[in-house]
Amino acid sequence: MTRWQRFTGQALVAAQFALLGVWLVAGPRIAIGIVGQSVQAVGLAVALWAFAVMSIAQGHLFRIAPDPSGHSRLVTWGPYRWVRHPMYLSILLVVGPSWLVDGMTWRAGAFAALAVVLVAKLTFEEHLLVRYFTGYAAYRTRSARLVPGVF
Repeated sequence: MTRWQRFTGQALVAAQFALLGVWLVAGPRIAIGIVGQSVQAVGLAVALWAFAVMSIAQGHLFRIAPDPSGHSRLVTWGPYRWVRHPMYLSILLVVGPSWLVDGMTWRAGAFAALAVVLVAKLTFEEHLLVRYFTGYAAYRTRSARLVPGVF
């Protein structure tokens, strides 16, 4: 990995966590209404499932950096069977309902910025993964990037 790639990966992680920090501090963190809370619950369930699958498959807790390391394995089961980036999906499912329903323009803008950062991060990550794992190109043909049937 080049210096520029390492810097890009670190910048994307920093932007992601800065926007999640805004969500944590500025709130609201819990959606209003049963529909929004249900979407958030699904997001938490997807996150826990993906975390457990990746940790089992890797033999250790997975890293947040978007670059594969020497001990990385391609995981294509569990939620990764349908979505290549279920953790990013879970972030959007948890943050979105609490920020998009209250009509505050800045929150909608912050959510859009978070979505853009996550899409940039997964695009960057996929560029690395397709070169790192010989089976990644085939895996991409049978799974969605972020939302099954949409993207």
